[in-house]
Amino acid sequence: MGWPGDKSSQFLTASGNQDFRRTTLTWLNLIFLLLIYPVISVLGVGEDSSSLLKSLNQGMLIFLLITTVLFQWAVFLLNYGGAYTEATGLRGLGFKRIRGLDFLWAGAFLLVSNLILSGLSWLLAQVGLPMPGEIGLLIPSDPFGKVVWVVVSLTAGICEETAFRGYLMTRLRLVGRFRSWIIPTIVSAAVFGLCHAYQGLPGFIVIATYSVLFSLLYIRTGSIWPCIIAHFLQDFGALFFPH
Repeated sequence: MGWPGDKSSQFLTASGNQDFRRTTLTWLNLIFLLLIYPVISVLGVGEDSSSLLKSLNQGMLIFLLITTVLFQWAVFLLNYGGAYTEATGLRGLGFKRIRGLDFLWAGAFLLVSNLILSGLSWLLAQVGLPMPGEIGLLIPSDPFGKVVWVVVSLTAGICEETAFRGYLMTRLRLVGRFRSWIIPTIVSAAVFGLCHAYQGLPGFIVIATYSVLFSLLYIRTGSIWPCIIAHFLQDFGALFFPH
């Protein structure tokens, strides 16, 4: 499978997807990530998510976080199963040998992306769309709960980046035979934003923009590791700098 004479052939080789073949799990993964996952997220949002989160005691909050961890690892297993049957393995999703440079990329990305998102949040606030503070409400206050939050952060870094960058973007490009990353990046950003629907419209705009930035990092480095590291550090940092 390839597109001789254009950059797509280079993409297949560089991404480790030269042996890619569509399988039943390919379509199952795409249907789940494009439709089921965002629908579950949107339907799970009430009219006032802040009030709902504030009403949760520590036990209920920890239960919610552990459930989220289990759900995301189940999605990861689905993605892994798809990559295995597609004859690419995890390498075809960007899991290459981790390097020290990946940590430098992640650090630089966090600095630049947070500056961009801070500016965007300020602009949204000026037009009457301030960012909500749901992230702070999700962080437990007791020591055990904070350990759970570290697990949540690591899980989100690995599982969400694998799903929305590693799997969704590459498979959209392969199945759709797109010659560039533009459409996969836009679709991934929209879906990723919808999966964080509990943060409302301003949250959707900011998270979708953040997704585009993560996609650019993934495309530039050709590896999923900088995205995973940056995502983990962003969520882990919420323990010390809650939004």
